[in-house]
Amino acid sequence: MKNFKAYIPVLIALLISGLIIFVYQSTKDINKEPKEIYKVYLDGEYLGAIKSKRALENYIDNEQQALKEEYDVKKVYIPTGLDIEKNITYKGKIMSEKNMYKKIKERKNFSIRGYKVTISKGKNKNLSNDTEIADKINSNEITEDDSSNDENSEDEKIVLYITKKDIFDKAVKNFMYLFIGEDDVNKFVNDQQPEITTTGSIIENIYLDQDITIKESLISTDEMIYTTVEDLTKFFSFNENISEKEYIIEPGDTIESAAFKNEISTRVFLIVNPEFTSADNLLKPGQKVNVARMDPVLELAVEKHIVEDVSSGYKTIEKEDNTMDYGTQVVEVAGVNGISRQTEKVRYINGKVDKVYITKTETIKDPIDEVIVKGTKRNSSYTGGWVPAVFSGSWGWPSVSSYITTYYGYDDWHGGFHNGLDIALSGCYSPIFAIESGTVLETNSGCADISYGPGDYCGSGYGNYVWIAHPEGVYAIYAHMAGNVVVYPGQTVSKGQVIGYMGSSGSSSACHLHFGTFYGGTQYGSNGGGTGFDPLSLYRWKHVYYLVEVKGIVV
Repeated sequence: MKNFKAYIPVLIALLISGLIIFVYQSTKDINKEPKEIYKVYLDGEYLGAIKSKRALENYIDNEQQALKEEYDVKKVYIPTGLDIEKNITYKGKIMSEKNMYKKIKERKNFSIRGYKVTISKGKNKNLSNDTEIADKINSNEITEDDSSNDENSEDEKIVLYITKKDIFDKAVKNFMYLFIGEDDVNKFVNDQQPEITTTGSIIENIYLDQDITIKESLISTDEMIYTTVEDLTKFFSFNENISEKEYIIEPGDTIESAAFKNEISTRVFLIVNPEFTSADNLLKPGQKVNVARMDPVLELAVEKHIVEDVSSGYKTIEKEDNTMDYGTQVVEVAGVNGISRQTEKVRYINGKVDKVYITKTETIKDPIDEVIVKGTKRNSSYTGGWVPAVFSGSWGWPSVSSYITTYYGYDDWHGGFHNGLDIALSGCYSPIFAIESGTVLETNSGCADISYGPGDYCGSGYGNYVWIAHPEGVYAIYAHMAGNVVVYPGQTVSKGQVIGYMGSSGSSSACHLHFGTFYGGTQYGSNGGGTGFDPLSLYRWKHVYYLVEVKGIVV
């Protein structure tokens, strides 16, 4: 206890000394001047404080020489989302510009000054007489007013970034030249288009059918920024699609077929291959062409005044002649189209017709009506009906009777394979009909209407017959007919047209029709090489389709 009392004076002295030091330091801080610092936030995150905002900006600019070269700009700026707030304090840890630069660089890319371009969907849906927009495009003027560009608009917008405004101007002109020849544009701009005296066309207006605004702003280098006219032109033309897709021309290719093979139109083929001036230009095997599919971002509207001569169709007048066989016809007067001169206002969007208004029509030449004489004489030995038994779906039926005596395939009667259907019970000289439109390939009418029976090989056993090439690669033979065949090779026939009459010519035992079908060619001859198939399959698949789709029956 004695020893403790000896330490009391020492403790008191220490407390007094600490109090004196505290009071001194407090007085010193009060008398010290406050200092100015800048607090740095990136997307809301506090990164630290710096001494000078300008010093940091200059340091970033000096360190980002590679970015300047990449975008061809003179200055690099702080990242978007970086806030630097001025603050006054007596205390605060200060970071160097170098350390703050490293911290920012780790988190986000820097910015450059450029232009934000906003493109809305097309709005002008009517033909316009206002040339103001066209004048702006062709005089290289671009609107830089963003007040009409409501960011909350429901219209779909495309936003892109460019480093220089003239990149946009030149790319728009390049895009325009894809659809309009430069010479035609210059004549329009300079009011040098030739006057229309009879027929022809002139351009009345050219404009972009979209709201486009351009606003200068800081752009993060995280964005896709267009720095060349070529790249921006490709974007305007192809959007996100590839702008180059190579196709090597094969023997027999035409511009139309090459375009079709690659699922693009002939018009687009000519646009992406400007070295060709017409779809009639010849291609060489091994030649490389571009078959990229266009998906334009811009909507270039071109309004034209067109005067053209168009055909006006003639009417067909039918007359009957009872001295001509039923199913035959002759053209008494050939029809000739007339000519009308039509004045139109036409608007094209990216080269495709969008709107057409016909403002005037005058007759240049009246049409001459076609007169067809049709036979009504029927064979006196046949008194039955003249309507095919089956005439629904894609394929008609060749006879008034639906009774089949012999089916396609192997049968005992023929002692082997029967390559068709035998249709009977309609009577001799009953009409035989074309099952579909087509072209008559071959006929034979030199055999007797009624043969002496099986083994008569007149007409190679088929007697009097008709071969017809029908759609979808179907070739049909109509055989054992009477000799009065009413069609001829090269003639075009229609579905249900009478082509002859039932007989028993050739290797036949009674009046009937042998009806055979082949795919890809006839059975023999110059059109031979066809593959035979069951004629009933032309009708059966329709029946199955009906069952599955309509009745819901699984087959």
